[in-house]
Amino acid sequence: MSTEIKRIKVDKDTRIEPILKEAGDTPVIVEFGNTAYRINRVGNTSSPFTVESAYASVQTIDGRTGTDVSDEQLEAMIDEAKDRYAQRLIEELDQES
Repeated sequence: MSTEIKRIKVDKDTRIEPILKEAGDTPVIVEFGNTAYRINRVGNTSSPFTVESAYASVQTIDGRTGTDVSDEQLEAMIDEAKDRYAQRLIEELDQES
């Protein structure tokens, strides 16, 4: 015997957590304005990674691990990567024109 999928209308102030808890393992269709989203539970999202373990696993271009890089150096590397990426996108767009 199949169960009809629950449809829920929400607005920007609706708390979605209680709705999802009530749905359990069954799909839910959430309607927001003129758009509907089907939400299926996929399981646990817990991760064995922490901020510290992710940071420690980062390696810089010169081979240092993330634990050997200061916060300021990491911030500078991130900013440089953003600048390089933006420049590459600009160049790609220029080639398309």
